[in-house]
Amino acid sequence: MRERRRRTTVDGYEHAFGLQYLARLGLNLKLADAVASSGDGRILHISAKPPAALVPNLDDLQFERRGWRLFGSLMSSQVLGFLHVQEAARRRHERPIHIAIACVGPTMTEAIRREAWWVRALYTVIATTPERSAANAVRFLLEDNVRPASGAAFLNPRRYQRSPIAYDAVLAANVWNLTEDLLGMAKAKSTSGLR
Repeated sequence: MRERRRRTTVDGYEHAFGLQYLARLGLNLKLADAVASSGDGRILHISAKPPAALVPNLDDLQFERRGWRLFGSLMSSQVLGFLHVQEAARRRHERPIHIAIACVGPTMTEAIRREAWWVRALYTVIATTPERSAANAVRFLLEDNVRPASGAAFLNPRRYQRSPIAYDAVLAANVWNLTEDLLGMAKAKSTSGLR
């Protein structure tokens, strides 16, 4: 990513928060009924593996009062996604929707090939192929029984090994409520399996 200054979406959200977190969650919540109608609905988030100790600041999710940093913004939005998946899995018992996260590491994509020479050189050493990065996602979507993987994260793109997401349950519920408030869904009635 070349961006080194705080940007906002056209809706006024901090860029990473709006695109990597809020847009995904809004889509999840809006499409939950359609996803559940198959009888075996699956939602998979693609994510980076955030630092284990990182907890988002619920009073300043969009870095409006704190100093903005690209890495902090990106990783905070990833943790918010983990919290959402944890809470969604807790709430999903009403409907047949299974939700998980597949983490991908550095991947040699076309976007990376357009970066500076030193970024391309680094990626030739540390990155994997798009096919390898996608393997866990494809397996989750095609596996016969994904119930045990619901609410889990596949942290290592080289192994299909689920790890439970185990952030503080109150924090996960609070993030869910804040998200609904931001999306204007707090008072909306829904029979969605993710609500």
